[in-house]
Amino acid sequence: MSLHDDDNLDADDVLPFADYEIAAEVHVDRPTFHNSKHSNITRLSKKSKKKQSNVDSNNGPVKLHYTSSSVYFENTQEENNFIKFIPYTGPSNTLHLGKSLYLPQLISNTVDDSTASFQRFIQDYDRVIESLTSSLENVSLSVYLRFGISYITKMDTTRDQSMSLRDFSILRIQGKKFKTSFYTCKGVTSPKRLLTTIIKLDYHQISSNTYSYEVQLYGVKNNIHTIIHFQYDQQFYCHSVFFRQDYPINFDFIRNKTSSIFCSIDDSYSDIFDFRIQLARGTKLSKTDPIVLNALRGVPIDRVLYIDTKTQLLHVSSKLNKFVKYLKSTRSSSYKNFDDQFVIHIGTYEEFQLNSQGECEPLMKASNTMTIELLDVKTKPSGKKLYDTGMWFSTLCQTCVDLPTTTIGQHSSKSCKWFSSTFGWGKKYNQSITQMNVSQLTTYKTHQSNATYTNEELVLVKKILSEENLRNVLLNRNKEKSNDKNDIEQTFEDIMKILKASVAPSADEAIKKVERAYRLICKELVQS
Repeated sequence: MSLHDDDNLDADDVLPFADYEIAAEVHVDRPTFHNSKHSNITRLSKKSKKKQSNVDSNNGPVKLHYTSSSVYFENTQEENNFIKFIPYTGPSNTLHLGKSLYLPQLISNTVDDSTASFQRFIQDYDRVIESLTSSLENVSLSVYLRFGISYITKMDTTRDQSMSLRDFSILRIQGKKFKTSFYTCKGVTSPKRLLTTIIKLDYHQISSNTYSYEVQLYGVKNNIHTIIHFQYDQQFYCHSVFFRQDYPINFDFIRNKTSSIFCSIDDSYSDIFDFRIQLARGTKLSKTDPIVLNALRGVPIDRVLYIDTKTQLLHVSSKLNKFVKYLKSTRSSSYKNFDDQFVIHIGTYEEFQLNSQGECEPLMKASNTMTIELLDVKTKPSGKKLYDTGMWFSTLCQTCVDLPTTTIGQHSSKSCKWFSSTFGWGKKYNQSITQMNVSQLTTYKTHQSNATYTNEELVLVKKILSEENLRNVLLNRNKEKSNDKNDIEQTFEDIMKILKASVAPSADEAIKKVERAYRLICKELVQS
């Protein structure tokens, strides 16, 4: 089950999460370009990248016979569409918390019609399904729809530079200028509204608050090709052992970010949910299979995970500490539509890290996350059905995200947007209605201690550090009100209070920058 997947990963830079992507062998054709409507973006494996290092973007569209990751932009018709790169400050993979992240967004030749990208997906999907048919005699196929955000973790180009979709496709294939990740631990702020909708569509609850733990063990130490997945229930009874034959094949759909009502408030685009259709092959193993016993290294299968009765902390058997690749916990309720054979899982996701004592320390927690699982995979799943379901549910998620709501006091001056939080010039806002955005549904813990911080704090830090004009860190750039010393001093104190209490990465650097800005502005006020 994939929670965070990166493209273009180097062997020594593998994410400690489930299902990181390693592309299969890829063969490339370069037909003459003639108004191709090929809108998907794909990439090569590390081996193939070396073979294709001399790719010329003027030689026509890249046509890949087999890839593990394809991307489609909503409302695109031709490959000469252009995209821009939007700063992203919303929830992210824990390894990306200190990085500058960006969203690719289509900006030209868009139409309210996704027929072209849909048709291209159907072609790619049918080709992949056909190539998998023979292998499914010995292994099983799992099909998931995951909802979250696709963002860029590495971008060797200027942020303000627009780029043709075709050039972006080739650069992403080469893996030199762009690395992307799909983050699925993104929730909605109004799950009740979502549940009300799906229940009206004849989805019935089939389980409630079901705990599941997944621990992945290296069959051979540090060998990424022999990883065994163990699924445990709340009593730590192992109910499933799974060996994945290869890496999942993903079809990612980038939704139109300009439809976000959050874009005028912050850079998180919290109400937009990209979605991923994921195909994974693997084999279900018996608990006594030799490969399972070898991976357990003499530890009884139901003693791999246990709760310490004294500390009430989750533990992994000390014999297996150095062989654990990944550990997560989900608590979800499931809803099934018997006609569609889909199960919607809505719940809480928690990610753990192991300390030297084998204790499982929470590293990240996200609420109201969602996954759709296809139950009947014995017959070929319909690409159109998967696409329609993904578009429907990601659109539904957008309607289930609320904006933070505030009102201005009778004698308060006008407001100034300050990063992801709001500060008033003069008097502060009166918080008449308390609502959350998606960023607030995610909390992180530091590696050094159990101190927690929210994505809101991280957004504030990133915004301060990315501000090129030092004066703008504290000044009112909206020019709604003149900046006097009292206003600046109050803003300075408010921001410093948040930063000093935060353990978010680089908070100390942000504090120093705010202090420099304050000294600079005070000096200018004195001179004026």
